[in-house]
Amino acid sequence: MKKVLLVTLALSAFTASAHMKSKDAYRFAGDQEYSSFCKAVVTDDVKMLKRSVTNKVGLVASSRKDVLQKLLSIDGMKCNGIDLVEFSKQRKASEVHAYLTHKA
Repeated sequence: MKKVLLVTLALSAFTASAHMKSKDAYRFAGDQEYSSFCKAVVTDDVKMLKRSVTNKVGLVASSRKDVLQKLLSIDGMKCNGIDLVEFSKQRKASEVHAYLTHKA
């Protein structure tokens, strides 16, 4: 019984470690103040995206809605040379993509 538990724990730790590495295997080059938007897409984290939008209120625009509109505009935020919606689609970030397309 102890061996089974030990093997299960070892496999769980390996899976978690491999999963974490795949999420952290990226590098951001550009304006670090906006890196959280790209990171939110890479990690498919809608909460991080929402926090990033909120943090830019007053800097980019006067409301969350306006910040999001500016970031999603043609001249807006780009990750890997493409806009946030296309980047989320390319990265298969389904949660973020759904949020962005619903808000756009």
